[in-house]
Amino acid sequence: MSSSKHKQQRREEREAAQSRVDAAERRKQRNVVLAGVATFLLVGGVAAAIVASSGSSGSTSAAAPLKVNTAGLSSKFVANVKDANRVVDGQITNKLAELRGVPVVVNQWASWCPNCKAEFGYFAHLSKAYRGKVAFVGLDSQDERGKAESFLKDHPVEYPSIFDNSAAQAQTIGGGQGWPTTMFYNAKGEQTYIRPGGYTTEQSLNNDIRRYALGASS
Repeated sequence: MSSSKHKQQRREEREAAQSRVDAAERRKQRNVVLAGVATFLLVGGVAAAIVASSGSSGSTSAAAPLKVNTAGLSSKFVANVKDANRVVDGQITNKLAELRGVPVVVNQWASWCPNCKAEFGYFAHLSKAYRGKVAFVGLDSQDERGKAESFLKDHPVEYPSIFDNSAAQAQTIGGGQGWPTTMFYNAKGEQTYIRPGGYTTEQSLNNDIRRYALGASS
C-alpha cells in the first residue's frame, strides 16, 4: 500500500472514531435532557396533585363556627355552642349527659332531606330565642359529611350537629325511622316527647319546646 493511501485510510479511521465519540456525546446529552424533562413533569404532577387536593379539601371544609354571644350563659350552654354550626364527632348520649340540668331539643336531620331544610329556619330562629334557656343539638344522621357541612354554610344554626353516619345513634334515642325527627328532654334529662316528621310552622315547634322541654302548660 502506498504511503498516500495509508495516510488516507488512517484519516478516515480517525474521522469515523471521532464520529462515534460525537454520536455518543449527543446521546448522553439527549438522555440528560430527557431525564430533566421527566423530573420536571413528575414534580409538576405532584404539585398539581397537592393543589388539587387542597382545593378539594377546601370545597368540603367545615363551616366556620358561629360566634355566639355567651354573655350570662351557664357553662353547659357555653360548652354546647362553642362548636355552633359545625358537624362534630361524638356520641349523642354523652352530649345529653353533659347537658343534664338544662332542657334539650335534639333535631335529627340530613342534607338530602327536603322537610329538614324546610324546618331548619325555625330551629335557627328559636335556638336564638331560647338561648340560655334551652340547649339545641343537631344529629346529622345517614348523611355525607361534606354535604352536611355545605348545608350548614347555607343554613347556619347556633348549635353543633353530631355526625351519625349510619343513624345508629338516632335509633338509640328513638329516632332513625324517618327524617326529620325531633326529641325533647326536660332539665332532669328525661325524654318527654319524640316528634316524627317535619314542623310546618315555627309556632308548632315553639309550642312543643314550651310544653316538652320547659314543661310549660299550654
